[in-house]
Amino acid sequence: MSVSDVDAVTAGFTVVACTADGCRATPAETSRTGEMLREVVRASRHGVLVSTGCLLGATTCRLRPSAPLVLVQPCDADRRPTRPAVRIGPLRTAADVAALERWLRSGRYDPALLPAHLLDVHRRTVRAATN
Repeated sequence: MSVSDVDAVTAGFTVVACTADGCRATPAETSRTGEMLREVVRASRHGVLVSTGCLLGATTCRLRPSAPLVLVQPCDADRRPTRPAVRIGPLRTAADVAALERWLRSGRYDPALLPAHLLDVHRRTVRAATN
């Protein structure tokens, strides 16, 4: 078993999902994403799901494509962050939701392992913080 395999077994995460009325996601998108997140958290040893209001603020949210967005904070078994949080989305299709599910279940939480289009919001947020 490699070090990354051990990390995958012991790694935890907090996933924060926007459930605000103004999120602009359809009920079907919200339901599909929410059910997948609940299943992944139930199957994990150290996963936590948090439902919250808008993650971006009303103005920024209106400027992005309409679809669910989540934030994932990798952490250790004691809930201490192990690396920066990752903003993932918008989750426009069932394939996007499936990619997020595979990524969460892998336990590696490396943004490079996600499809590039799911990191658009993350890249813009990181870039804005450095300007």
